[in-house]
Amino acid sequence: MGYRGEKKKILLFTVYVYFFMIVFAVTGTMFSTALPRIIDDYQLSFSQAGLFSVFTSLGNLGAMAVTGWLGDRFPKSRMMGAVFLGMGITLGLIGRMPAFIILLVLMVILGIFGSILNLIVTAFVSDLYGDKRAKYINMVHTFYGLGSLLGPLYPMLLGKAGLPWRFSYQGLSILAILTGIIYFGVLGVVKVPEMEGATGKKEKEGGKISLAELMHYRGMAALCIMSFLYMGGHQNTFSIWFQTYLQSENGTVYTAEYTSVCMTLYWIGMVISRLLCAQLSGKISPRRIILAGSVSGTLAMTFGMLAHTPLVWMAAVLWLGISTGAIYPMTFAISCAWFPECSARVSSLVGIFTSAGGMICGWLVGKIAGSVSFRLAMYIPWISLVIVFLIVWKKFPRDESRADSKEDVKAS
Repeated sequence: MGYRGEKKKILLFTVYVYFFMIVFAVTGTMFSTALPRIIDDYQLSFSQAGLFSVFTSLGNLGAMAVTGWLGDRFPKSRMMGAVFLGMGITLGLIGRMPAFIILLVLMVILGIFGSILNLIVTAFVSDLYGDKRAKYINMVHTFYGLGSLLGPLYPMLLGKAGLPWRFSYQGLSILAILTGIIYFGVLGVVKVPEMEGATGKKEKEGGKISLAELMHYRGMAALCIMSFLYMGGHQNTFSIWFQTYLQSENGTVYTAEYTSVCMTLYWIGMVISRLLCAQLSGKISPRRIILAGSVSGTLAMTFGMLAHTPLVWMAAVLWLGISTGAIYPMTFAISCAWFPECSARVSSLVGIFTSAGGMICGWLVGKIAGSVSFRLAMYIPWISLVIVFLIVWKKFPRDESRADSKEDVKAS
């Protein structure tokens, strides 16, 4: 097949990747809208509700091990389809509203499938586009942002129609299963296009680098700790707990509809941020993007927490999304650019720290909210952004060269 044929195949698989990320985004972000209703249906305390973050992150950690072991050994195109189908089946089981302990187990399984999908899609796009990976990884996460716009609204609209939260899981399950079946049908007919990003000698060498060894390379420790704090301490805790926090503060003023709109504005900001970063990725260094975003995001959260009014919160969450949206995809773009020969493995290493952060910080928010003060607990996302800025400013490499030199972990 000629050049045009390859371009068409690349476009086809890119479209599927974008759709997978939209569905994955709805899966994760609709939970924040459903959480208050889940708490009511299961009669949970805030501390018990905090277990959702713990169990989902346990699943994420398991996914990292699987991805690090298998991600660069098996075709990523088939792994994407398999875990997408698995995610769809798990959503259907959650929608049956099982006993609480079974629900937690299903959250572990959903975390495994979702995290593998996220990492494999990122690695697949890195391999597919080679030197253009930064732009297209940002585009992948832009489509994640588009799905996240729908996530908070989807169960809210079903609720207004009189349907309980479980119907949002069952409806998404049907969509995911049908899409996965069609994808494998296409995969049986259309050959995966040639990969630009991981070929030749580097690919063989990459298979020899273990997850532990990657931590010895220049800049990796700073990148991983930053992921722990940003995704685990900031984005995950904010996006999961923000709606419940406002509704617990004043359910009359901060209604379910209002908080769903706030989260939609947050993800609109995320989409704007990632679209801008996709265009500017070749002109502004990742370090500067992350530094500027963390400072601006800290100011946005400060504005919202101090004023604490409905109008201010709507402005603050939009500002926060625009400020910080590009940070997460930039971590993967950086790591895959440093190690294109083992893109899945290095992505899984970053993901391990992300999941550990989500597990620890998500549980901590629920614990502090239940035993001390929900308002105090919501300062965890704020503190995390401040520390992200300090780590990147002090420890992140200033040059743009690949992290191909090893160093003492203590020096990182």
